[in-house]
Amino acid sequence: MTVTRTVLASGNAGKLRELTAILRPLGLELVAQSALGIESPPETGSTFLENALIKARHAARRSGLPALADDSGIEVDALDGRPGVHSARFAGEGASDAANLHKLLAELHDVPMEFRQARYHCVIAFVRRHDDSQPIVAHGTWEGRIGLEPRGAGGFGYDPIFLPADAPGTAAELDPAAKNEVSHRAQALRAWLATAREELAPEMDGKTPATRGTLFVVAAPSGAGKTSLVNALLERLPELRMSVSHTTRQRRPTEQHGREYYFVGVPEFERLVAEGQFLEHARVFDNLYGTGRAPVEARLAQGGDIVLEIDWQGARQVRAAMPDCVTIFILPPSRQALEKRLRSRATDSPDVIARRLRDAVSDMSHWREFDYVVVNDDFEKAVGDLMAIVRAHGERTPPGPRGGQSADEGSRLAASRPELGPLLDRLLG
Repeated sequence: MTVTRTVLASGNAGKLRELTAILRPLGLELVAQSALGIESPPETGSTFLENALIKARHAARRSGLPALADDSGIEVDALDGRPGVHSARFAGEGASDAANLHKLLAELHDVPMEFRQARYHCVIAFVRRHDDSQPIVAHGTWEGRIGLEPRGAGGFGYDPIFLPADAPGTAAELDPAAKNEVSHRAQALRAWLATAREELAPEMDGKTPATRGTLFVVAAPSGAGKTSLVNALLERLPELRMSVSHTTRQRRPTEQHGREYYFVGVPEFERLVAEGQFLEHARVFDNLYGTGRAPVEARLAQGGDIVLEIDWQGARQVRAAMPDCVTIFILPPSRQALEKRLRSRATDSPDVIARRLRDAVSDMSHWREFDYVVVNDDFEKAVGDLMAIVRAHGERTPPGPRGGQSADEGSRLAASRPELGPLLDRLLG
């Protein structure tokens, strides 16, 4: 289906400007629902996804055209996720942007900057008709903090008090073109376009990369050193990007929200699961971990490579969802080395360390499910092995299962080393 004239199911002039600017290069003609005399429906959903679908289906029903809707808002950790889906009416029905942001500032007046973490969410839903049973949906997030006072004249909504983690000022101080590259709405749109690329192919005018990016999945038992190895890999191959996962575990003193993980509560995590926003998710020990689907899809669709650091359970889910991913398993050189690394962290209790050690043997038994095995006995050599794997897949032709290689046919760097057999006997015996 060729999409040209599409109803934008929103009466927000700011959204119309941003979406029109982002979609114009793709040849999409956006028509505001107000121009067709369509009023906004009541937003009765309890999630961004539910509200986006309510708006899209309503506009499609009234216009007879395909409809694109988004529902977005801001969640503040110190307010237990409020205002969330009520962002546009935080100060009451019909409230202005200024009234909403001043109410938010008032509720945070005693909260110091280090506890003012927040994030914008955007869910985009596209329906071909009002009863479309397979809407195209995507989700984007933008991490940051709430400032102490409004700054800047650009943007809309809470932009004058939102301090993005990747910008020097507020979202309202960003150049519009720069904001359209990094905002939650831009991320959701890129993910949506990646999913909808077959329908939009005629309008995209060759802008889809000829070669899809590669997803590298790195797993290991706890304490095998995969985080250090992946960090070194990213430093030496800057074209790679790291996929940041969500987790419900407590943040460690050296970690930063949005850098190592997105640290969320159990209710928020369960909401994302219910909305189908995770590519994979699992319980590891007493905590939940999950990988957002939309950012990964967007990166791959743009032809970029991305690294995902997870456990073997998550790797199995990703492999089922994306059979062309490249999977790598990290092994420690010995059980003694594994125990030493776990104890040297000084971040877990003795009981947790003991349990991690007990579970490590079970985790390592899944090494055969991976395309490559790398033994972290010599750190520099292990990093070199990872670099060789990435470079070997960097010149891939259009996607196919495992890039045309099976796990047995792949050049398992570590598996070809003569010490791997005895090592596995010592680790798993």
